[in-house]
Amino acid sequence: MPKYGHSKVWLDGEIVAPEEAKISVFSQAVLRGGSVYEGLRGYWGEERENLFVWMLDPHFDRLYESMKIMRIDPPYSREEMREAILEWIRANDFREDMHFRLNIYLGDAGRFDMKGYGSAEVEAGMFISGGSRKNAERLKNGVHLGVSSWRRISDDSIPPRVKASANYQNSRFAGVEARVNGYDDAILLNQSGKVAEAPGACIMAIRDGELIVPPVTESILESITRSCLLEMYGKYIGNPVVERPLDRTELYVADEAIMCGSGEEVTPIVSVDRIAVGDGKPGPLTRRLQDIFFSAVRGSDEAYEKGLTPVY
Repeated sequence: MPKYGHSKVWLDGEIVAPEEAKISVFSQAVLRGGSVYEGLRGYWGEERENLFVWMLDPHFDRLYESMKIMRIDPPYSREEMREAILEWIRANDFREDMHFRLNIYLGDAGRFDMKGYGSAEVEAGMFISGGSRKNAERLKNGVHLGVSSWRRISDDSIPPRVKASANYQNSRFAGVEARVNGYDDAILLNQSGKVAEAPGACIMAIRDGELIVPPVTESILESITRSCLLEMYGKYIGNPVVERPLDRTELYVADEAIMCGSGEEVTPIVSVDRIAVGDGKPGPLTRRLQDIFFSAVRGSDEAYEKGLTPVY
């Protein structure tokens, strides 16, 4: 399967080679980060010999919310976007697990205004790109995280519930710092000093069987994977799920911890600030949740059939 940057790209209605996928240097997406996007997964279901896009409609819901908050007029309808995704996947003949981005970007405009850095006539475009993104080692062995010196953006400055490309400069600061300091990734605290999220994923802790997660008002993205895992944990594991502010030191004393998202999937956190989480290995409840999740996304759990969009 082609890696990111090597597969064909869907760009404003056309399938083009990656080297031909270009937007203007005067695009507001380039000049000032005027774009929103969704990161999605496609999973190969061996039992049914098909590729399934996971939770497509919830991703569309969030994308439209991002455009609404950013005052971007949708360039395509939901059905047009759905067909574009399927067309793009089929054009690349993806037949194994993959990850992709659907990006809505603002085009050329001459000046700043409420419509998105330009005149009221500025138009938005769309592209879809992606390819192989395998997490096997992280899923198996877990990751070592460090709490960042950078704080998470807040709703009164740059709303984290908007999946805007510009928001991820905050993530980049934390992620680069983490790697310089020898960690796999970072944990950002919010302006109140409580746990917010990782640069591209939500954070969960397990203590005495209870799954604890920061609520969506704690400067986090309204994660679709997070919502699915909360439901799965309560439904299949049967232990309590609690949404409340989470202290940094609670991660130190947690039995298990998880980093989750479309990109990260269900990744065990085995240490925070070089303090082992639990025994420093992926825990049994995390392993169970991984099994439950991957059964659903590959089409083996009828309860989540509505979350699957078959490609072929």
